[in-house]
Amino acid sequence: MPSSLFDHLRDMHDHMAWADAVWFEAWGTSGFQDDEDLRQRVRHMADTESAFLMVLRGEHVRFDPATPLPSFEALRTHTRANHEAYRALFREMPPEGLGRDLVVPWFPGPPCHITVDEALTQVAMHTQHHRGQLMTRLKGLGGKPLNVDYIIWTWKKRPEGRWA
Repeated sequence: MPSSLFDHLRDMHDHMAWADAVWFEAWGTSGFQDDEDLRQRVRHMADTESAFLMVLRGEHVRFDPATPLPSFEALRTHTRANHEAYRALFREMPPEGLGRDLVVPWFPGPPCHITVDEALTQVAMHTQHHRGQLMTRLKGLGGKPLNVDYIIWTWKKRPEGRWA
């Protein structure tokens, strides 16, 4: 059970990794790996996770909008790599770093200043939002969505995601 904000955020990201692995399991056995809507939404989800990693690391956020839509396998590899990077971030970051100020560069108008803890919360919430959309789309196509609720993960004793 999380005992601090840092532990809670790490817990949210551990759940996110498990839930994304379960999502890829559902999608991978559905027969709909080539569905363009699913691939576009997963790319957006994975790219957003990557963009926040770049912001958290102090890197320039860069994406090529002309890049072709990745395959199911490429998206799974990208998503898994993001989760490994977030785990490394939590291992390396001191808890007192949660209050550090960041600027999210893709918002227009006045600069979007947030803290590290707000960025980590946004990533987990954003991914959860889109994962729900993905499961709904999968069901609409005739696939079998799986339950990735946080309470299911805690009930199952917080398992690691299986990416096979």
